[in-house]
Formats: sequence, structure tokens, C-alpha cells
Amino acid sequence: MIRIENASAADIPELVRLRLAYFDEEFGALPAQKLAAIRSQLPEYFAAHLNRDCFCYTAKDDCTGHACACAILCVTEKPANPRFPCGKTGYVLGVFTEPEFRGQSCATRIMQRLLEDAKRLGLDLVTLSASDMGRPIYEKLGFTVSHSDFTEMEIEIQK
Repeated sequence: MIRIENASAADIPELVRLRLAYFDEEFGALPAQKLAAIRSQLPEYFAAHLNRDCFCYTAKDDCTGHACACAILCVTEKPANPRFPCGKTGYVLGVFTEPEFRGQSCATRIMQRLLEDAKRLGLDLVTLSASDMGRPIYEKLGFTVSHSDFTEMEIEIQK
């Protein structure tokens, strides 16, 4: 049986392991220097932010206690605007299920818990970037493709 839990500090090693597995699947082998930086930053980040402005969810196998899936909700408070009149928004990232546990509704159940917490936290809006694999799950939960008169842009800061 799989149970969904809100992650605690004791889960940080599993959160790091699952996040690195997600990166490996999504991006392939990362350069050693980049991987080392990520591996070093993640435990520090989770220790500083978990259950403050970062909420993590795991699916755990009751037989082993092993975390087999996870998702992250990062909460931000911004100046209010018409899309988020209370100013609080969430961004979902790192939704990942280990391959042998896919098809057992782990991601769906995690996302349901995450959305319940988003409501409890008073968020106006929750956004994410969907992969082809995840998109049907998110649409089933009520997420829609957002269209805007604005063009999303980014710049990678070179160090």
C-alpha cells in the first residue's frame, strides 16, 4: 500500500535522492561540477525552507517505508494583482514517480494533497510546467493551459 505524506526534516535525504533521480531522467547525465553543486545545495535548501515556503510531498511504500514519488510546492508572496488578489501563489516542481511505481496514482494522490494544502495556505494561483507524461494528470485535476498577452522570458545568469 502507498501512503501520501507531507515531508519532514527526516525525509530530506529521500527528497534529495528523488530530485536527483528526476534530473537524471529529465536531463540525462549532468556535468560533474553542476551535479556536485546541486547535490550540495539541495539538503541546505530543504533544511532552510521545508514547511516554511517550500512544501514537499512523498508517496511511501508501506512495506519498505521507501519514498517512491514526490512533488514540491514553492510558495511566494508578491504584490497583489488581478490574477492573485491576496498576493500568495504557488509553483509546483519536481513531480516525479520512480518507474516501477508509475500507474499506481502516486502523482495524482500527491497532487491532490498539494492542492488541498494550497487552499489551506490561502494561495490564489498554483502554476507548473507540465511534461507530456504529467499533463494528463494535471488536466484531470483542473489545471488548464494558460494563455497570456505577455511573453514568458528568462535569462540564465552566468557565474
